[in-house]
Amino acid sequence: MENLLTIAKKAALKAGKAIMEVYATPFEVYTKDDDSPVTQADLRASHIIKETLAPTGLPFVSEEDLPPDRSTFERYWLVDPLDGTAEFVKRNGEFTVNIALIDNKRPVLGVIYAPVTETLWYNDNDKVYKDTGHGTSVCLLPRVPQSHVSCPFTVLVSRSHRTQEVDDYINKVLRPSHPDLVIDTQGSSLKFARLAEGSADVYVCYSKTKEWDTAAAEAILCASGGKVLRISNGKPLEYSKMEYPNPPFVAWAKGR
Repeated sequence: MENLLTIAKKAALKAGKAIMEVYATPFEVYTKDDDSPVTQADLRASHIIKETLAPTGLPFVSEEDLPPDRSTFERYWLVDPLDGTAEFVKRNGEFTVNIALIDNKRPVLGVIYAPVTETLWYNDNDKVYKDTGHGTSVCLLPRVPQSHVSCPFTVLVSRSHRTQEVDDYINKVLRPSHPDLVIDTQGSSLKFARLAEGSADVYVCYSKTKEWDTAAAEAILCASGGKVLRISNGKPLEYSKMEYPNPPFVAWAKGR
């Protein structure tokens, strides 16, 4: 059998192709019970990923395909088939496919695929790779802390879900040490990808995210030397909880 990473990458690419097919049409947008948007692209991608991952024999948990109970799952797939549906609907290209492998309640393998740019990020143990669609993956070298380069301290915030709490955290916690910081907006898990490759320093999130929004991204960021910590107590995010919502968190690039 192909190894788990190879299968996860294949699933992400196949889902991305299906997403782009819907993206090219005048698709309809529906509203789920939690008032979040969903499209046919979300549903098609989830089905494709589930089918592609099925040969691994591992349980499948997706935003669009939730099991009644996952308490017995020690190792399973956690998937967001279309992260950034709001950006997909706005047609700004900032959406991704997220596939994570959860092992003992921690994301250990992550794949992020941006269909519009055909860019793939993934981790293989403690190394992170970026594939720009030409068949060659480049290992992202350990980033240099911004204090050693002539770049501004860059804070990422959600393009569609920025809150007053985010601005308060930036002004009270980050700005005193970095008065010339730059705030940049980005959709979906692309924010984590930027932290992993060193083009930003921190991502502040108070919006309503779920485990599937962060699992693949956290696996990749942590492999690059970064961290994702709860704002309330500075501890890592928890996975395989009774409920799926994440608390507010801050994601840090390596060296910050």
